[in-house]
Amino acid sequence: MGQHDSFQVPYVGLKKEFDQRQAELLAAFSKVAANASYILREEVGLFEASISKMLGVRHVIGVNSGTDALFLALKALNIGSGDEVITVAHTFVATIAAIVHCGAKPVLVDIADDFNLAVATLEQAITVSTKAIIPVHMNGRCCDMEAILSIANKYGLHVVEDAAQSMGSHIDGTYAGTFGVINAFSLHPMKNLHCYGDGGVVTTNDDRLAKQLRLLRNHGQNPNKELVAFGFNSRLDNLQAAFLNINLKYFDGDIARRRQIALRYHAGLKDCAGLKLPNPPQQSSYFDVFSSYPIRCAERNRLLRHLQQKGIECFIHWETPLHRNEYLKLGHFSLPVTEQIVSEVLSLPIHPFLEDEQCDYVIDAVKEFFNGC
Repeated sequence: MGQHDSFQVPYVGLKKEFDQRQAELLAAFSKVAANASYILREEVGLFEASISKMLGVRHVIGVNSGTDALFLALKALNIGSGDEVITVAHTFVATIAAIVHCGAKPVLVDIADDFNLAVATLEQAITVSTKAIIPVHMNGRCCDMEAILSIANKYGLHVVEDAAQSMGSHIDGTYAGTFGVINAFSLHPMKNLHCYGDGGVVTTNDDRLAKQLRLLRNHGQNPNKELVAFGFNSRLDNLQAAFLNINLKYFDGDIARRRQIALRYHAGLKDCAGLKLPNPPQQSSYFDVFSSYPIRCAERNRLLRHLQQKGIECFIHWETPLHRNEYLKLGHFSLPVTEQIVSEVLSLPIHPFLEDEQCDYVIDAVKEFFNGC
């Protein structure tokens, strides 16, 4: 989703980000180009090591997208024809596409009010063919990983986290992307930690899986350039890694600012009857990073038009739930909470470059819709 000059309050802050960091970004480009360091060079290794340290996970493997991160994670686990993988419909299509492209069958369960997998629906979806569960950490909030891991261990299932939206989120200091046996992140420009194109990482504490992933991302070549398997072309671009190393320096501050804005939204909108807000940032076991700030309203479409008329750019996740897309042939799943949430949810602008005055303008516009709350 791009920014439009017609919006007084854009949904993302990529233009302002470039304005503030362009000297560092251009210097990184010049260094990579001058050294002709384009494929799997120093910058990729540095980025992988930095993420490993930040998350406290043994192995980080840079790949060319969050989509490939999910796909290669499943491939490394030998998930394929005849296998079932449980996940949710309230996610970007890549989550389910990774399952389908491995030859496996997606099994969809409903979500809870926090937009994450409803644990109460999980156990009844497990069959003798189930091999893995993909919990999706939506909007920068971790799923209930203790409960999910307990069920997975009971049935001997792999857990593969889709942490595309939740870099930096954690539960009591255990980070998203470190709970499962193998996990996936996106580095798309819409994400909290991002490059300026496509990128992704896979994380694991399993040495064997890490070795397999490094083969899979680079045409099946080992570190000696020997071809030992059929692999894929899915390397994190070295230039994008150089940009990521710069953005990583600002990451903690960016997350702190997102949480400040979320708290400001909560304080300004909590008294609006008919409006449901996400949990505010608080000192609890869950540390949310607010990749999105989703609100819920029965009159969502009217509210969206009202905010757009005020020059406020918003985002809907997603207007048609995946199991209701006729082309994907997933309509046999009954997901009533997913369908209700999809009809009500609207994400307000939230990014590190949103100014307090802009945030207050959004609050005033929402309150105006609700007759001043």
